[in-house]
Amino acid sequence: MLLYAPTPRDWLATHGSVDLGGDGRWLSGPELVADGLRAAHARLCAEDVPSVPAAKWVVAWYAGGLAETVGFMLALADAAPLVDLGRTRWRQHPDGWPELVDPGPVPVVVPVGHPWAGRPDTFTAPDVAAVAVRALVAAAGEVVEVGRMLARVGRTALWAEVADGLGLPLLHRPELPVDQVAVERLRAALALPGVPWRKRPDLRADGGLYLGRKGGCCLSYQCPPDPEPDPATLDERDRAYRERFPPEPRAYCSTCSLRDLADCEERQRFWVASAPACGAADRSG
Repeated sequence: MLLYAPTPRDWLATHGSVDLGGDGRWLSGPELVADGLRAAHARLCAEDVPSVPAAKWVVAWYAGGLAETVGFMLALADAAPLVDLGRTRWRQHPDGWPELVDPGPVPVVVPVGHPWAGRPDTFTAPDVAAVAVRALVAAAGEVVEVGRMLARVGRTALWAEVADGLGLPLLHRPELPVDQVAVERLRAALALPGVPWRKRPDLRADGGLYLGRKGGCCLSYQCPPDPEPDPATLDERDRAYRERFPPEPRAYCSTCSLRDLADCEERQRFWVASAPACGAADRSG
């Protein structure tokens, strides 16, 4: 394991930012597919987000967020939760988006010889990624099917958001141990036979950082542009970023598949380097 904890739940709570209690409203998987996705989509559309980007965002938030939890543990612990939508829950931010995902008390798959092997909450398998991804596809598939009914958007576009969640959980995290083995674990999971996504993100370890670019696109550039902020309200980091990368007519993310890979990586390097003492950096975009 590149990051250690004595048990899987301890690992998720310590390294995976999973709050096993906490305040706030929690949304269960059944609630999500019954009405939660539709409510989140309607809220975004009411805020002038076009219908198709809104559908992609909510699938990325929930199914992509669950995939990120699987990929994060797989990359750094050589183990993965066997996710089940019926046991998953998301803690809702007051503004309507999920701020935490908890996969719940599900078994964790580990390879033979793993420090957690033999525990009652784990089981061993020769191919951890294959078992974990099979469970993820089943859980995420329920979200994707609801998502495609929200707007004129196809499965391919929505599954790309799940693949990006699985493949890019290490970005913007300068505090993590950087090791090529983590990259290879994620690449192997993304390339398994029979996966439903056609596009895969780019990921590599270089210069003490994980760098990457999405395979899909969240379509945020189709949204009405935000008004230019008052320069006096910007902190030093935001000001430096805007000076290095002036605002563009369309709002592409720093990981956008519509950007050149080198451009994505340069933006990520600059953002991390501009705050060397920040610890966990902003994970948006």
